[in-house]
Amino acid sequence: MTHSNEEVTFQEFVLFIKIYSKQLEENINIYLNLEPSISEADRKRTTMLLDSFILLLTHIEIEDINEEYRGYLDTWLQSQLSIIDMRSFNLFQLILEKSLITFMIQQKHSRMNAILLFLLSIFTFLVQSYNKCEEEHKTKSESHESLELKNLLLLDQLNKLLIRSSGYQDLAYILKKCEEYFQYKRCVFYAYVPWSNQFYGVIGAELSKVQSMKGQLTEQHVVFGSKKPIYLRDPKNYVKEEHH
Repeated sequence: MTHSNEEVTFQEFVLFIKIYSKQLEENINIYLNLEPSISEADRKRTTMLLDSFILLLTHIEIEDINEEYRGYLDTWLQSQLSIIDMRSFNLFQLILEKSLITFMIQQKHSRMNAILLFLLSIFTFLVQSYNKCEEEHKTKSESHESLELKNLLLLDQLNKLLIRSSGYQDLAYILKKCEEYFQYKRCVFYAYVPWSNQFYGVIGAELSKVQSMKGQLTEQHVVFGSKKPIYLRDPKNYVKEEHH
């Protein structure tokens, strides 16, 4: 015989929600609409969280339930990260708990304690999972900010280098420093003669390769005729292999 204070199983909890979902939804709507301290934005987010959570539980097939319920909860939480924040998450817990307790008191439900204990287990897992997601997001943001700062510092170095330069005479040195600053494998410079629509290599590592790359621009290589700087991640369709 099951003790009244012992937690219900996930299957029993889902069955309970399925049977009494309408009454629970009525209580949820009452608490959401009667609480004056909830802003309209928080009300909308909390409503979406509660609706989706009830929908999750009412659409699980009882016979297919895996008692390792954390997988179901984690999947649900991941799907809500775009709308959830700490305030709406706290309201979600508060409204759901109040609605459930009110219903069970009204019905004098015999397993009230067992159901509430399981609900607390659900909340505990969701809080831990949400905090983990927040921490991962914070780490990614800090990493992104660190990368942006690094790039800005590199650009600042390049700016100072250009300010110190004395013109085209320093071009070879500037390209060499760009390799160092930005970890490029090779920087080369090609001259373009507009009246003949021709180009030829001038400066770069393995100068013989660079200087051998000369010719006339054609429609096939029209990309090189751009008046703006270009970046080719994979130049094999534009540059011969011997010039890579």
